[in-house]
Amino acid sequence: MAEVGRGPFGAPGMAGMPPALRIATSFQPVFSVHSSALAGFEALARPVNGAGEPVAPAGYFAACAAADLARVDRECRRAHLSRFAALDEGRGRLHLNVHSRALAALAALDLRTEIALQGIAPGRVCIEVMDDECGDEGLLAEVVSLCRATGIRVAVGDFGIARSNIDRVTALAPDFVKIDRGRLDEAVGCSKARRLLPSVVSVLHEAGTEVIVEGIEEASDALHAIEAGADFVQGFYFGIPRPALLVDRMVTELICRLKRLCSSSERLPAYCGGRAAAECLDRLLAGAPAMGAAD
Repeated sequence: MAEVGRGPFGAPGMAGMPPALRIATSFQPVFSVHSSALAGFEALARPVNGAGEPVAPAGYFAACAAADLARVDRECRRAHLSRFAALDEGRGRLHLNVHSRALAALAALDLRTEIALQGIAPGRVCIEVMDDECGDEGLLAEVVSLCRATGIRVAVGDFGIARSNIDRVTALAPDFVKIDRGRLDEAVGCSKARRLLPSVVSVLHEAGTEVIVEGIEEASDALHAIEAGADFVQGFYFGIPRPALLVDRMVTELICRLKRLCSSSERLPAYCGGRAAAECLDRLLAGAPAMGAAD
């Protein structure tokens, strides 16, 4: 756990920072559909207050918005980099969420320095631009371009929400785009949306970016993401966020089974939904367990 502030509970941990004195880091694995193997980890901030109680990240960062979001964002990023470097065994990328306004205020070379100080190759780091309004999309594009020039990879997060749309993808030319959980919910619950999801993935591929589908919680989510052509998958079904870089050894086999299912003649009936869909998938996957247990 990284401390970003000291002092009594109720006092800001640093200038403009709400009273969450520590930022804990959890890592959620991201898997490649093509290789059925680990691709990297997303670092997730877990604020903790002075009483040792977790603070909801969304509410915490919303409170920071009126104070010093860029500073808080930077401290979270440094905590994530430090924690990752301490645990790293050379496996995959590290994905770091960055608020758009914070990134626009960030010098790309400073980020490169932060990464270098931890002994991490820039190409192993991917900054995920969040869906918030940055105020100057042109400046954001310049900073992203500088990051990519230094070897840092870039993702646009939460595609389909707020500012994370095709215009931003076109302007930033990211390496990856993350499709929001809401789009996946629509695909699972609506046959029309299920037919649309592959088209969205195809448009993003044509834009020159690879696609990560996140928020996968059940086998049906995973199946629809793979059928749609996702390059990477992420979610509780494949691995919950943990304070260590842990991966379930069964994930590779599970992804292979899902891919075989997608390419076989055995499919879920169009009318199959809810509990019936889960039962169908359980049978088709031959009882493969949902993920969560670590090595």
